[in-house]
Amino acid sequence: MKIKTYQQFLNEAKQPVDLNKIYLVYNPDLGHRFWTYKDFAADKYFVRLTPDNYKKIDIDKNLPVLTYHSDTCQKLIDEGLIKEENVYNKPKFIKNSGSKAKFHKLVDGDENIPKTCHKKEDAVNEVGFPMIAKPAEGHSGIGICVLKNQKQFDEAPHDKLDVYSKFIDKKSEHRFFTFKGEPIFWQVREPVNDKAKNGDGDSDENMQFNYHKKRLEETPEKFKTLIAKFGKIFSDLPFICFDIMEDKKGKLYIIESNAMPGVPFDTTVDMYKVIFKDFYGRSVDESTEIKLQEYADFMLEKSKKMDGGKRFTYDK
Repeated sequence: MKIKTYQQFLNEAKQPVDLNKIYLVYNPDLGHRFWTYKDFAADKYFVRLTPDNYKKIDIDKNLPVLTYHSDTCQKLIDEGLIKEENVYNKPKFIKNSGSKAKFHKLVDGDENIPKTCHKKEDAVNEVGFPMIAKPAEGHSGIGICVLKNQKQFDEAPHDKLDVYSKFIDKKSEHRFFTFKGEPIFWQVREPVNDKAKNGDGDSDENMQFNYHKKRLEETPEKFKTLIAKFGKIFSDLPFICFDIMEDKKGKLYIIESNAMPGVPFDTTVDMYKVIFKDFYGRSVDESTEIKLQEYADFMLEKSKKMDGGKRFTYDK
């Protein structure tokens, strides 16, 4: 038997032992570039399960699982490879967030939701102009159009629209990643094109934003209160992202929710740590914390250089 030196023993004791203790279920063919981006580091702590690789992995069904592809996650549950009770964001609940129509049916009437109508025939009387019209499914603003008068309303592609909401004259726009009713990551969304700024542009055009990471500890109390309230409404989805608008008078509105948002900067590190603590009942060990911070620093700089070096910025 080979006898280890005291220094070898110390070095092994310092090795991070809490990495790769959470599964990430996702489909790389569907985008999510921050999960798949070359050298983006998330695979150094999450164990990724995909439609192509899960049969090659000796899956430990006692580990927690984060859903980023509902069909694959449900398949793993159905095949008995993972335990449904260990899944963060069970597939059967995710559509309540991703579908704009189902989202509004859950929250309509709340004072922090823009007045909303689901029928074209009632939209003008119930919502009024200007209004924002959205398809039931979609992302990045595709299919969304702002209707400022009766003429634009009459000419709108109503066969593709399902939700009509009051247009908010915004002062600022924010994206919060939350876990069980508490914010874990804060970005300010800065509109770039006219569609993102004021709704002008074609319905098939993307809304383009730049993203600025803010210091979470500086989150204003009114945002925390709002997130806590909606965390209860969406309690079946412990991890959820809320897009929040602040109007010119300072009132906050939840515009959309998303259980599988894009994850720039070092968001995946924060996600890993909160899920780990919730599932295992403790924080990651000190050596893992140090290693995760190394990955976080790397990914912050990686994000800053993406898309020409102007789209992603952060407070230092």
